[in-house]
This record gives sequence, C-alpha cells and structure tokens, in this order.
Amino acid sequence: MKATREDPFIKLFLSAYERGAWADAILAKPDAIDRINPAVDQIATRASDGMTLAVEHTIIEAFVGDKEDFAFFEAALLGIEKDESLVVQGRIIYVYVPVGTLRNQPQAIRDSIVKSVHAWIKSNRLNLPDGRSDHRCFIGETPGSPPFTITLTVKSVAIRRGSSSEPGHLNVRRQQVENNLDQVIEKALRRKLPKLVNTPADRRILLLERQHMNLLPESILDEINSQRTSFPQLPNVDEIWILETMFYGTTFGGTHLRFELYKNGEVIRSLDFNEGKLTTRSEGGVGEVIYYE
Repeated sequence: MKATREDPFIKLFLSAYERGAWADAILAKPDAIDRINPAVDQIATRASDGMTLAVEHTIIEAFVGDKEDFAFFEAALLGIEKDESLVVQGRIIYVYVPVGTLRNQPQAIRDSIVKSVHAWIKSNRLNLPDGRSDHRCFIGETPGSPPFTITLTVKSVAIRRGSSSEPGHLNVRRQQVENNLDQVIEKALRRKLPKLVNTPADRRILLLERQHMNLLPESILDEINSQRTSFPQLPNVDEIWILETMFYGTTFGGTHLRFELYKNGEVIRSLDFNEGKLTTRSEGGVGEVIYYE
C-alpha cells in the first residue's frame, strides 16, 4: 500500500476526533485496491463497535492552476533570489510577478522572462521608491513571439536602524491577479464528492487543506454553501473540516497542524498537533491544553 502525503494528517485527525473515540480505528486505503473506481483516501473502522468513517482530503488552491503555476515559478523565477549581488544594503525588497506569467509559455519565452526580470531588478533596485509601486518590465523578442511587457509590483522597505537582521533581503514572489475561488471549489466538489458519498460508511468527512494565508476558511465555506444547489450530494457529507498547513514544514511552523470545524461562521471544534501529538483542543468555545508526562 503506497503512502500518500495526506496519510499522516488523516491519522492524526482520527486519533483525536470525538475526544479519541476513533483512536483504535483500523485504517484502510480503498484507492490502493480499486484503481478503476477510485474511492476515498481513508476508511476508518472502529474496533469497539465496527462503526465506519470515510475521509476524503483535498487541497483548496488559492486559484485555478495554483500548484502548476508555482511549479513553473519555483523552477525559474525563484532562483533570482540566489543572486546576492541584487541585495540592497538596509532594505527589504519584494518583487511580485503576476500569476500565470510563465504557465503555458514555450521554454524560450520563459527563459526570456526570467532574464528580463533579473535584469530589471539589477538596473532598478537602487532607485526604488519607499512602499508599493508598479513598474513595466520589457520582455524581449523571441523566435515566433514579439516583445511584450509585464507589470511588476514592487515593495521596498527600509530596515530599522540597529536591527539585528541581515544587511538586506530580496524576495521574488507571485501576485494573484484574479479571484476564481468559485471555480476552485466547483472543481474540488466535482472530483471529491462522488468518491465520498458513494463509499459505504456510517459517517463521511470532507477534509479541506488550506495552504494560503489569503484564502480564509470562511470564504471557502461560504463558496461551498453558495454552490449547494449544484451539488445535491452535499447533505450526505456529515462534516467539512479545514486543515491548516500554511507553515507546515517551514522553520517557523515546524510540524504544527490545525484542524477546524465551523458552524455559522464560527469555529465550534478545533484540534492542534505538534510533533505528532495533540497539544490543544477546543469544543463549544472551551479550550483545553493537553499535557504529557
């Protein structure tokens, strides 16, 4: 049985779900058995009474094609940060490239974009105004493609004197230029709902992973509610939980995971984990810190 990225997340969740009532559950991966008719990510069978719980996980992208877009960005533009000659003493500079700039472009054009952005930063980094500003970046002609321009949004901030920070920083990031959360949610529900509701189980949980700060849980759930008439299967899902992994695997966030269940825009239950252990949980507005000997 091949392990997947979400397996440990689901296992941790079930270890504390309903105050540990599913901690003894036996987990199975139907997808590993039936590839023709894919089922949910995990089915938990409780040893105490044989009750079953189906869990389906999916990442909610900030916009349609987010993961694909980041793959292009990471392989090309993110490397500009490694050029230490671009760092300006005493300043933090953020250069935001519009989302989709590299996606679906031939390799020659992607290479030209990277070189042009790199050259623009090198030529303009010492003369940037304080705060946020927009700038046109010229992309040269390539075989079969005329020259064009893209808009770079730049934020330049002076480092406070006496700060213990390094002399300066350059950050090249993506900038989202449109909001299509409705399409993201529709795609996720069409892919995931049939798998979940068609799986025989006593209870069904949809686990939505949130990886972006600007993608609020309330926005995700509001969009799901607005599409209920298009997805009559939704009432067959017992609970929709939000899994927060925005800083998971980073120096700042480490192994911290948070699971939240909302009702009427308010968190009614939550579970926090760190280093594979439950650290806090709350229910009905009452929080509890978990201590270990």
